[in-house]
Amino acid sequence: MELRAVTLDQFFKVIEESEASDWTSIGRPVFAQDMQQVSGGGQTVPWVEIDEHHSLMSFRKDLSISIATGLTHREEFFEDWAQAFPDKHASSDWVDFRYNGVPVFRALRVLVDGGRAGLPCPPPGSVEVPQRQYQIYRLIDEVIGSGRMFDYFNRAGLQTVALHWPTSQD
Repeated sequence: MELRAVTLDQFFKVIEESEASDWTSIGRPVFAQDMQQVSGGGQTVPWVEIDEHHSLMSFRKDLSISIATGLTHREEFFEDWAQAFPDKHASSDWVDFRYNGVPVFRALRVLVDGGRAGLPCPPPGSVEVPQRQYQIYRLIDEVIGSGRMFDYFNRAGLQTVALHWPTSQD
């Protein structure tokens, strides 16, 4: 078996240049969980809270590449652009980009219009999204979403920009 070194940029280039038909998706359970012991609130016995990604996309041409989505970030998300829809409820979840099953990068996705579409999250106070991030989130939407991200992206007033993504600050 050949071992190869892959940079983060190479990893994202493969995803960016792929098509929806190159991916397969699996629904819950995907066994990518967050478990936390919680105590307090007047309870004498601690309890365990479990949250997990609800979807896993696997790249058919290289099964070492996968994307997990759905692990809750915030149940309520407030940015002006995220409220530009008939249903004002927005939430956010994590998108974990995985290599050989190990998360190598994590980014936010904002679910707008009551969860009808998932959009990339620009920096706070901005509406600018790097072109690569837009392309990858559009791919995710085509595979496991509504297929209407382009429309929702435009209605939110978001814009693509020619910036490298991801950066060391992401």
